[in-house]
Order: sequence, then C-alpha cells, then structure tokens
Amino acid sequence: MSEDDPGSGDRPERSRRVRRRPLLYSIGAMGAVAGCAGLEGEGGENDSSGDETDAGDDDASESVDGANWEPAADERIRDHRTAQLEVRVVDGDGDPVDGAEVAVEMREHEFGFGTAVNATTLLEETEEGDEYREYIPELFNKAVLENGHKWRFWEDERELADGATEWLLEQGLRMRGHACLWANVDGWAVPPDVVEAMGIEWEEGGVTDPDEDPEHVRERTFDHLETIVEHYGDEMAEWDVVNEAIHEPELATTIDGNDVDPVEAPVLAEWYHEAADTGVGVDVNDYNVLAGPHNATRSRYRDQIEFLLEEGVEIDGIGMQCHFSGGETLEPDEIMAGLDSYADYGADLRITEYDTDGATWDDEEKGEYLYTFLKTVFSHPATTDFLMWGFWDGRHWHDEAPLFDDDWEPKPAYDAYTELVFEQWWTDERGETDDGVYETRGFKGMYEITAALGEATATADATLSDGGDTVDLELEADENE
Repeated sequence: MSEDDPGSGDRPERSRRVRRRPLLYSIGAMGAVAGCAGLEGEGGENDSSGDETDAGDDDASESVDGANWEPAADERIRDHRTAQLEVRVVDGDGDPVDGAEVAVEMREHEFGFGTAVNATTLLEETEEGDEYREYIPELFNKAVLENGHKWRFWEDERELADGATEWLLEQGLRMRGHACLWANVDGWAVPPDVVEAMGIEWEEGGVTDPDEDPEHVRERTFDHLETIVEHYGDEMAEWDVVNEAIHEPELATTIDGNDVDPVEAPVLAEWYHEAADTGVGVDVNDYNVLAGPHNATRSRYRDQIEFLLEEGVEIDGIGMQCHFSGGETLEPDEIMAGLDSYADYGADLRITEYDTDGATWDDEEKGEYLYTFLKTVFSHPATTDFLMWGFWDGRHWHDEAPLFDDDWEPKPAYDAYTELVFEQWWTDERGETDDGVYETRGFKGMYEITAALGEATATADATLSDGGDTVDLELEADENE
C-alpha cells in the first residue's frame, strides 16, 4: 500500500485526466489490498459543549493507537472492505483451462462516495456546467441535491429537481433524498403558507401577518411527505425524513406544542412511519453529531434515535453532516469512538455533508485531514457512505469546497481523495489460471472479468460483496484450429 503524502507531487494536468467510473476503464492499484479513501446548503452552529467522547468497551476503535493509526485502519479495511474472488475457466468440454490470462477490472465501488449537486449548474449550458457535468460521474458514485428536494424549492421548481435527478441517475449514480422536511425558514426550506401557519413572521418571504394554525402545518407536512417520497419511489436510495430535528424543531413544536421535547415529539415518529410505509429507507441527519466533539449534541442525537426505535421506526441510516472547522477536527481514535457510539443501533452510518472551512488551516492541512478522516471512516465496518457538501469552490455554500478552487485547479484534498478511492482502494488485477482457477482479493463492488487464451475470450460481470464471489467462464475453441 502506498504510504506517500497524498498532498505531494505534481497535480494532474487536464490532458491526463482519467475517467474512473462505470463503462470506462480505470487505473487501479490492487497492491493496496496487500497492505491493508440561491442558497447552496445548510451549515451548523458551533455547539462547543461537553468533554471527550467515551469509547465503548467492545468497539471497533480498540486497535487505534496514535501515530500507528494508519496500519490499523488498513487492516480493518482489508477485513471489512475486501472479499475473495475466484475465477474458474473451462473449455467447451468443461475441462479446466490452464494458463488462461485473467483480467479483473473494477467498475464501481460498493461503498458510496458522493457529493452534493447544484441542480441549476448541473443543467445549464455553460462552460462551468460542462466542467461540473464531467467531474461528477468521474469522481463519484452517489449524489444528493443541495436544495432541489427541499420542500419549498421542490414545490416551486419541481421540473428542475426532476431534471437533475434524472441526469444523475442516467450517469449511474445512486441518489440520496434530502430532505423531506426541514424547518429552517431562513434557509427557504418551508413554503410561505406553512411559515404563516407556524406563526413566524418572515418578511423576506412575504409573511408579515402570521396566524398560527397547527392543523394546517400537520396536514401540509403529511401531504408533502407522501407526495415527494412516492414521486421518486425507488429512485432514491434513502431519504432524510426530518433534517436537523435537534436544531430546527419548529415544525414539530408547532404541531405538538412548545413544551414537547422535539427529539421525542409524537409527530416526529409519525412522519418517519409515513415515509417508511412507502418502502424507502429512512434516515436521520444532523450536524455537530460527530465533528467537535460536541457531546451534548451527540447525546441529544442518541435520544432522538432511541425514541424513533422505541416507536417502531426502522432507521436505515444515521447521517453525520461533518462540516469541520480547524478547531473541530478529530484524531483517528476520536473518529472511531464517535462512530462506535452510533454503530450499536444497527443502522448504516453515513457521512453526509463533509467539508472543511475556515482560515485557521490551509489547503495542505485540509488535504491531510481529508486523507486521515476518510481512511478512518472507510475502515469502520458500520459506515456505508461518504458525501461531500459540494466539491468545487464555485458552487459551495462557503466558497470553500474540498477538491477544486474556483478556477477548477485541484487542491491537495483532490490528490488525497483520488489516491484513496481510485488507487489504494481500486482493484485492477491480472494473472493466469492454475489448473483452471485464478484467485485474488478485491475491494467490494462491481467488476468486469475477462479470460483469454489465444484468440478465445470470455467476459462476465460480477459483484464482489460479503462472502466473496465465484465467476465461471467458458472459452470456446477457435473453429479454424
């Protein structure tokens, strides 16, 4: 496994860019396995309460040890992110073929590596849009719209959201729904009639004479939940049903009263059941629940998760936004302990809105942190996704995205990200059969497997997941031989 500094070396020239995702060949590094990462989004307040997070007695963080974090992470990655592949090659008579050349070429990660996407930029016919459309399927296999699926945006510009969703799905990306309900009025996430019924004066949105009407809010939230979830159906891998229930409680408190604990509001469970009844995966999502560490917020988040579970909600994923400032970074053992604190709930753990902000650390430091954070997250057995909240400064809510500056020049974090995802964790292996069998170990995901001997070739697609896979290929003899 390469141990080079991910921020070092020459940045790739545009003429040497390599397409890395489905249908197009990639450069891989299987050697890594032998050694084993309007308004354009919501942010977070700085909740700086609490002491260090306590790790559990029996958790995945036990092997993390200061400067030795990376070998331990590589070992976990080998254990949890790779599987055995056996390729069996026979001739037309079913006899094993010795000495056949076998190529094992990865096409897609099982793990979700994604980004938030600005729907307008994605669809507009501009030079910036061209760059945007080229990089998204090249670098990512999962996407989420920054604003397009939020309530008010979706009701006002459904065609825009549908167009962006369709384009992303056509490129083979998996889609994450964000968010059915989010009570952030200033973020333009709530329709004006609902804001008025929440009893909130909102001059910027034209609500100057609000009249609280809990029943109207209740009716509108349930109607919208049913409408948007059924509209997209199984096109969405999962939905954030209620975004930031801890920090933006006003929809829940309007319906259930100001005295209710918003993370245990009866209507919160009702909303989740409404969405889950359609068959879609339902997620919780909030900020300051991993970064920091902000232990008071983490405790409130666990209260919310436990309440929903007690109410019979089957939570599909636990989202951690992870907007990092220079003062909120975590050491690898802290990252593992934080993930461990949610892993026992049995849901997938997702990093949903990663970025690095602020002038207190430079791009090199941010690149080094992405390398450490992503490798540590990828090594945890309960994580399934890592999504950035935008990747280019030109379309980022703080103009400070991880991978590219405003002129599309790669930042050090680009080198860190591509080294991990497409080199250390990418399988591209070749070898020969021995008594008709070729064996290797690969990262979990989708593959194209080819066997050849002389002029005879055979190809098959394969999916490598838990338990490994066996692929059988038959080489037909050349009729002219």
